[in-house]
Amino acid sequence: MKNSKEEKLANELADTLSDQESLPFYRDMVEKYSESFLRGKLKKVMSIPADQIRKTRGALFTYLIKQHEGRYDSRN
Repeated sequence: MKNSKEEKLANELADTLSDQESLPFYRDMVEKYSESFLRGKLKKVMSIPADQIRKTRGALFTYLIKQHEGRYDSRN
């Protein structure tokens, strides 16, 4: 983790998604993608009603991020 701002964002993602067990994944994503990109995906996930999510919000967030891996350069 490069700095405390990135660590704070990784923890915010894990807390918001109720997915502390995936904190290492969120740390990796914070280093790889921009804050605005991650916040955009988080906003999208949080806007979906819980009854429309098949697994968990954390799983949906992970799916959306992985769907874009390879399409974007690091920090985009």
